[in-house]
Amino acid sequence: MRDGLMMAGAAALLLAATGAQAQSTNSFPAKVCDVREYGAGGTRIWFDTEAFQKAIDACASAGGGTVRVTRGEYLIGPIWLKSNIRLEIQKGAEVLAGTDAALFPHGERGGVINVDGAENVAIVGEGLVDGQGQVWWERIRAVWRAIPDFATNGQARQQQKDERPRLVWINKSKNVLFEGLRFENSPSFHLVINNSDYITINKVRITAPAHAPNTDAIDPMNTRHVVITNNVISVGDDIVAIKSNGPDERYPDAVSSDILIANNTILEGRGICIGSGAGGGVQRVRVENNNFEGSMYGLRIKSMRGKGGTIKDVVFKNNTMKDVETPLVFTSYYEYRPLDLASAEKQLQPGGFILGNQIWPGPTDPVQPFVHDKTPDMSGIVVDGVTATGADLAGIVTGLPEKPIGITLKNIKITAKKGLLVRNAEVLTQGVAIQSADKTPFRPEAGGLVKAAK
Repeated sequence: MRDGLMMAGAAALLLAATGAQAQSTNSFPAKVCDVREYGAGGTRIWFDTEAFQKAIDACASAGGGTVRVTRGEYLIGPIWLKSNIRLEIQKGAEVLAGTDAALFPHGERGGVINVDGAENVAIVGEGLVDGQGQVWWERIRAVWRAIPDFATNGQARQQQKDERPRLVWINKSKNVLFEGLRFENSPSFHLVINNSDYITINKVRITAPAHAPNTDAIDPMNTRHVVITNNVISVGDDIVAIKSNGPDERYPDAVSSDILIANNTILEGRGICIGSGAGGGVQRVRVENNNFEGSMYGLRIKSMRGKGGTIKDVVFKNNTMKDVETPLVFTSYYEYRPLDLASAEKQLQPGGFILGNQIWPGPTDPVQPFVHDKTPDMSGIVVDGVTATGADLAGIVTGLPEKPIGITLKNIKITAKKGLLVRNAEVLTQGVAIQSADKTPFRPEAGGLVKAAK
């Protein structure tokens, strides 16, 4: 255990020292292609997709440069950026996604703005990219309502095919920069980065209503060298969700790694997360100096049997929270509850509980076989410096009976109605003060151990 903590500390120091090297590196030719010169009208009535793509293609054919979007309201279907293209959406310019599903045949494997197999790309400016997601949210709710056991089976809802596009889809690309823009109301996830390297997301604003379903802000999937800094985020689902959806022989240690998330302002949302998919492994992640206010969760690692993998060398450093419902969630159980609360409560095992839209089993959950790249395996997790006020539940640390969680809590100050639940986990503490209204700062259950770090 102590060796794991030392490794985590060394990894965190290394990541902090090399954070600049994790960022994208971008440089573009001076050429400018204005979308209006290629036929864009900016009327919000007629589509400007073709004009946007012509400007992109012309600029790329000339060796690259800036595709400029000036003041106006531009309605588009999917566009595809290419290597050495800087898409500049200026102040007063609004790029709006069309709402006809036929425009997006790739569904969740594509976006309104796409980068596929490209290098040296930037999406920048002071303008707006609006997914007009309200139409899509009602469509998916209608799909869910059509499921026979919609109210009682959360898993059935999750398995239902979802054809909503992402707002931005990055795939198999390198050196991609986001800076300055507003991204709003995505049909589903806002910025999705898949199987890519060297991504910087800096000084953007990502917003959607708290009720907007599945509107994650930033999802790095199977991706390495990511820097997420100085952003303002308020959405209806995860703030950041780092995922690795299966092993890859090119990255035997971890498919997702070397990720820095720092100095962000977080309002509505469900936390800075790792998971739920982690089958390819996640390592060397640092989350620091973020300010949360009013979110459902704060810092979160979530996985489940069948989708788990090795998660290690993760450091959460100096994060502050106000009125966050549950500041800390580290769990190897991640199962959607039935939508109908009465039905969910009927499914509860003795000692089980419901939190948000998840359901947890009781402390007598039986041991199952450990399966590599399937069973959640979390170790070397360090939370160093959290100040949280106004919480409902200080946190949850729930591992599996076949694979407990190892975590260290240092310099923690939390005020909450209930204390920290610990089950199938070893929690080492140093300078931890949890003031709970129930007078029980720690609530150890089966396999739960809380002890002072040496």
